[in-house]
Amino acid sequence: MVRKNSNSNLNFQCSECEKQYPKWQGQCNTCNQWDTINEREHKSENYLNSEYLNFEGSELIQLSEINDKDIDKDSYKIDWPELNRAIGGDFISGSIVLLAGMPGVGKSTLLMQLSSKLSEYGDVIYLCGEESIIQVTKKFGRLNIQNSKINLYEGMNLNDIIKMLIEMKPSSIFIDSIQSVYDPDTQGAPGSINQIINSTKKLILICKKLNILCLMSGHVTKTGDVAGPRILEHMVDVVLQLEYLNNRQERILSPIKNRFGPTFDIGLFTMNSEGFEDVTDPASLMIDEYNPSGVGSILVPVPNGQRLFFYEIQSLIAKSYSNYPKKIAEGIDNNRLLIITSVLNKIAKISVDNHDVIINVMKGQSIKNVSSDFGICLTILSSLYNIGFGENTMAIGEIALTGEIRNPPDIERILHEGVRLGMKKAYIGRLRNPIKNLPRELELVSFNNINTVSASLFK
Repeated sequence: MVRKNSNSNLNFQCSECEKQYPKWQGQCNTCNQWDTINEREHKSENYLNSEYLNFEGSELIQLSEINDKDIDKDSYKIDWPELNRAIGGDFISGSIVLLAGMPGVGKSTLLMQLSSKLSEYGDVIYLCGEESIIQVTKKFGRLNIQNSKINLYEGMNLNDIIKMLIEMKPSSIFIDSIQSVYDPDTQGAPGSINQIINSTKKLILICKKLNILCLMSGHVTKTGDVAGPRILEHMVDVVLQLEYLNNRQERILSPIKNRFGPTFDIGLFTMNSEGFEDVTDPASLMIDEYNPSGVGSILVPVPNGQRLFFYEIQSLIAKSYSNYPKKIAEGIDNNRLLIITSVLNKIAKISVDNHDVIINVMKGQSIKNVSSDFGICLTILSSLYNIGFGENTMAIGEIALTGEIRNPPDIERILHEGVRLGMKKAYIGRLRNPIKNLPRELELVSFNNINTVSASLFK
């Protein structure tokens, strides 16, 4: 019987096909041979117990003894405004950052550009887990990145990675991706739950001890969640989600978790052949083709973090000759459309039950903010009565089941941003307090309840 020691990993392996198993069994599932599975001891070096690192001893440090200079020394400032928005400030040495996103969204491209900027603080290691060094080198060339401080490494054996970190002590390490890292001391294939958990634990331990910034990319599931065990998100310090802005070249970088800063803001980028670039004016991104003279069309401002996006909403109301008129919503929740039409029927005495109601958010975008209710309602009435608004018009407000129209908390900021984009008229809900410093070029129309809208605008 083989005895297991502290530096060995005991498992069972088929002598015919070398398939490994966590416990003994009579027949191999791969080659179907009997009595070929034998006990096997796999020895490996554990560099976490290296003489270079002392994980046993720790000492107490008084909070008052830590000064601001020590804190600033461990911060990596990057001149990238949109990225700084997303991470809430600076990168912190010794922290673990997880970048998740769908395939092809640009995770590797963003990591490569980050590696170039972080190379100002010392040597950088870039682990090529999913592509060969030649492929990664071509990508760096396409991004016009040539930096002698960036070192490429193709191996994914965790023990080799830890040994390299101890010997080289870089300022940061990039792992693309964490699902490709393999710990020989852990059972399972790369990407399995045990491999991800144990590999991440060891990387966190070594990076925090050596004060190395670690940025890793991670896969996501079909629902958009980070692939692997949920504990992975709890273990790391920062979780960033890179997403598509529907049907466009732009990407949104959203912070899901951040131990060192806020998570209420987002970064907005455009992606081209030279990598990621900042979007300088996100508010006007969706309305470059807006036609103010159209019937059933209006602009709706929707906050996203600290940013403000303007979306064009269009409605088409047509007489239906079917027993079951259609209510179709593209880009908004269909249940929200049913609520708005029900309020119009009950409170405003305007029925669209015998009409097909079609709502569309232009350019394939989606709106989940309830402050778009008033804008949707106005486009329905505009199409129903075939009367347009005639000028650059915006609408904002949530419609309650009682018919009351309520403004969002940041209504003042929204109106000032609308003026900057050339808005001439704004339909809003009831104002509790007067708006300060409102520009004269903006005509403000306020409504308390939905039952007064039709008589005021379309009669």
